[in-house]
Amino acid sequence: MRSYAIRLLGAALLCLWLTTPVNADDAQPLYNQALALIQTHQYPEAATALTSAVTIFPRFAEAHHLLGVVYFNGLNNPQSAQTHLQKAIDLHPNFARAMLDLGLVYQHEKSYPQAEAVLNRALTVYPNYSDAHLALALLYDQTDDVERAISAYEKVLALVPEEQQAALNLATLLDREGDRERARTLLHQLTSINGTHIDAWLALARLEEKENLAEPAINAYAHALRVDNDSLDAHYALGYLHQAQGTKEKATQHFREVIRLDATHAEAHLNLGVLLANQDQLDEAEKEYEVALSLNPSLIEAHYNLGVFYEFYRKDPDRALSQYQRYLDGGGTDERVRSLLRKATR
Repeated sequence: MRSYAIRLLGAALLCLWLTTPVNADDAQPLYNQALALIQTHQYPEAATALTSAVTIFPRFAEAHHLLGVVYFNGLNNPQSAQTHLQKAIDLHPNFARAMLDLGLVYQHEKSYPQAEAVLNRALTVYPNYSDAHLALALLYDQTDDVERAISAYEKVLALVPEEQQAALNLATLLDREGDRERARTLLHQLTSINGTHIDAWLALARLEEKENLAEPAINAYAHALRVDNDSLDAHYALGYLHQAQGTKEKATQHFREVIRLDATHAEAHLNLGVLLANQDQLDEAEKEYEVALSLNPSLIEAHYNLGVFYEFYRKDPDRALSQYQRYLDGGGTDERVRSLLRKATR
């Protein structure tokens, strides 16, 4: 949900091109060479070229900036990245792009006060800098400063209405804060802008599910599967929703898909067992219950359902009582089961 990677090519294309004096001519080819190397992910070679450029011309702010980006993204060296990004800012105090990138490095390193300060400085230089507003929103989001995060995301969307990350994150916060109608509106707008945004479809589906709106939730999860038929979350949710609605065949299909995607998903095996038992596929149902418990022995719902299975489907009271006892031992509270075990021990 949050991204701190500096866009390497974007750094070159979006930075404020600075006028360099004639005596920087020898450094410029090295800078251009570094740009070409970055495009083929040759980061050590790019760093070497840029280091040579700033050695030839120490006041080459753009080269310091790009070197900072390379150190951060390509070489995983945030300390050197900070040094060169700060040098670029020192050389050119209005270099808003370098301020943004330095803020992202600080944010990645969890140096939140420093990140906030440099991002606000970028916005002082360039008040409508939507990327800086977004970075600040992500910072407030990460530090759970909800009110300021919401405000910052709103500023981003006022500047760039189609900014998808801001829309999704703002909708998530509004949903969490209970403003689900506004969150729903944002998610509908986002899925209209980008019908393949699976995270937006999943967020919309979960919102509808929390509101107990089964049909809209099913519809949104189905849209998510059209984007990615291997979405485990969508298949599991659809299995649960169809199971609750009594559409057993669809529920069975979705839980089978969950197991295809993740054979270790104990809850999917358990729910599939319940559905198969209800469809009189008893041998397969028993197998699914046993698999669920082998994957998660502490899954007390599996012990309960296996008890029900032995009691009502297999007509095997001893095995039923054994599973019910394990259910209670694990913290189960069903009064019918308690009563049944009390009678059995008299």
